[in-house]
Amino acid sequence: MAQLGIAIMPNPPAQLGALAREAEDAGFAGVFIPEIANDGIMGCQLIAAATRTIKLYTWITNIHFRQPHLCAASAAMVQELSGGRFNLGLGVSHRPAMRAIGIDLGPNARDKLRNYTVDLRRLLNAEVKAYPLPRPAAPIPIYIGALALETARMAGEIADGLELYNCPPQRVRQMRQAAEQAAGSSGKTHVTAAINAFVNDDLQQAYAAARRGLSGYATVPFYNRQFARSGFEQEAAAALAAAQRRDRDGVRAALTNEMLDAVALIGPVPRCAERIEAYRESGADLPVIVPISSNPQAETRRLIKEFGRFI
Repeated sequence: MAQLGIAIMPNPPAQLGALAREAEDAGFAGVFIPEIANDGIMGCQLIAAATRTIKLYTWITNIHFRQPHLCAASAAMVQELSGGRFNLGLGVSHRPAMRAIGIDLGPNARDKLRNYTVDLRRLLNAEVKAYPLPRPAAPIPIYIGALALETARMAGEIADGLELYNCPPQRVRQMRQAAEQAAGSSGKTHVTAAINAFVNDDLQQAYAAARRGLSGYATVPFYNRQFARSGFEQEAAAALAAAQRRDRDGVRAALTNEMLDAVALIGPVPRCAERIEAYRESGADLPVIVPISSNPQAETRRLIKEFGRFI
């Protein structure tokens, strides 16, 4: 059976449990809870109480919002409640978003993520005597949200897996190889790859939706660099230049169909299913569908039914 994950938008929170049960009943292997204007760990707690078998992932817990002690204690509680199904994804977020709320990532965001992850692991292993926490009955896999190869290498050294996003299949392969080379003989890195889904039987309408949905990512520095490193240097440069001119239509026009197809699921369901297979072949252990819609709950339910046929 081919494993597949799905992201569930956290608002309204009352819908989380029901949507996760539908995904579980359809055979999905994991649900991923974004952390935007919400608490991703608490979202996983709500789902843990409503489900029995599906795995739970934070996508992605922001290290700047929690001290390691609180993160470790919260993660341990959800792991106990879920019966060992919880997976903790960690990341640093994005410089513009953090600057807007008064958080400075500084010049060494990756080093902060490394230190945080190492401290968290020691806390979860009950190695910090000054602040003892009960050791979880089941180990908590730690995933690193990575955009750069250097971060993937770090994940291979200190974490259990990678959480990738907006990566073409060839970039997934590069990131996996970087992580596994760094891991050496210590073990294999588990790779999740989240892919925005613009599912529509009308391909041109799907492309138009993808341009609207991905134009914002193309102007975020971290993602813009990732698109450039993934073989779309001209598109990334044109989108950034248009953004600097405050030309929203220019940003969208900069995104070619080739680039959109490389980083998203676009068009009818069978076409999207073929793209998911390309991600699996490139090293994604768990491809993750990300529903994009103005009505995310309804779209999530639709995609659970549509893609459940391919599990």
